[in-house]
Amino acid sequence: MTTEHRRKAAARLLFRLLEQAGHLHTVDRYTVHLTASVLVEVEALQRFADRHGTTYEVVGRSGDVYTKHRPEHQQLNDARTRLLALLRELGMTPAARRRVQIEQHEADPLAELLARV
Repeated sequence: MTTEHRRKAAARLLFRLLEQAGHLHTVDRYTVHLTASVLVEVEALQRFADRHGTTYEVVGRSGDVYTKHRPEHQQLNDARTRLLALLRELGMTPAARRRVQIEQHEADPLAELLARV
């Protein structure tokens, strides 16, 4: 499956999940596509890390062996951070869902005032 196909499949999944949760809005379309793109990036980097590990060894000039982190490992961590931020924006983390529920249940002073009239 190509990256573009993976991205489209991820976007469809995100749209479906947001729709089921009642959080899908037309203005979120770009954010959903961006989230799908980052999700595919995370999956690809995770596959690389699973296959090759997160570190490699280098032999210095003196013959000492050093262990270094692969650049892809840092890219994976950065992509995960971006993905989590986007998921929060879409209300797709437990904390974000609690925040949305609290905001929905808070009393609206204007609505209460209008209800008394």
